[in-house]
Amino acid sequence: MKRSPEALFDYITQDHEVLQIFKHHSVRVMYLATLLGKKIEHYDEDLRVAALLHDIGKIGIAKEILLKPARLTLLEKTIVESHSHIGNVIVRKELGKTRAAEFIRDHHEDWDGRGYPRRLIGEQISIQGRIIRICDAFDTMTYDLRNYNAVKKSHEEAFAELERCAWTQFDGNLVDTFISLIKEVELPNRWYDTFDVEVFKRTFPQVENPYHFF
Repeated sequence: MKRSPEALFDYITQDHEVLQIFKHHSVRVMYLATLLGKKIEHYDEDLRVAALLHDIGKIGIAKEILLKPARLTLLEKTIVESHSHIGNVIVRKELGKTRAAEFIRDHHEDWDGRGYPRRLIGEQISIQGRIIRICDAFDTMTYDLRNYNAVKKSHEEAFAELERCAWTQFDGNLVDTFISLIKEVELPNRWYDTFDVEVFKRTFPQVENPYHFF
C-alpha cells in the first residue's frame, strides 16, 4: 500500500536532519503554490503534493554541502542539483504520483533554458513547475536558511528580484500575478515563526483542509 504524501513528509523530515531544517520552508511553499495555483485556475492535489515535497530529494545530500556558508564547488553544485531528479524518483516510487513527480522534477527549470535537470525552455516547463519555482525562490529569499544563499530580503526586495529575473529564470506573467497576490493576502507576522493552523484558516480560506503539521 502506498503511503500518503503527509506520512512520507513526516517520516522523512522526522528522521533526516537536513530536511527537518527545511520543513517549515516546504510547508510555506505548499501554501504559496496553492494560492497561486488557485488564482490562475491550475490548482489540483498533484500541485499541492509536489510543492510540499519539492525538496525531498535533498535527503541524500550531506548537510555540510546543503548548509555550506561559502560558494559551492562545481562538484557540490552538481550534487545539489541532483535533488530535483531524486525527488522525482522518490515520489514516483513511494507514492505512485507521476504528475506530482514531474512537477518536482521541473521546479528548478528556468524560462530561458538554463535551469536543471533537463534545461527545458519556456512553456516546455509544466506550469505547476513554474509555480513552485517562484514560490520556492520567494520563500528562500525572505527566510534565512543559513546556507550558501543566505541573504535575507524583505518582501519588496524579493519582489524586485523576481521582476529582475522575469523571462530569464521565471515565467514573467506568473511573477506579476504572484506579486499582486502576496500584496493582497498580506502574509501574517507569524508566517516565518510558527504554524498556527487557525491563523492559516483565517488568512487563507482558499486553502482547503490545512495540514496540521505543528
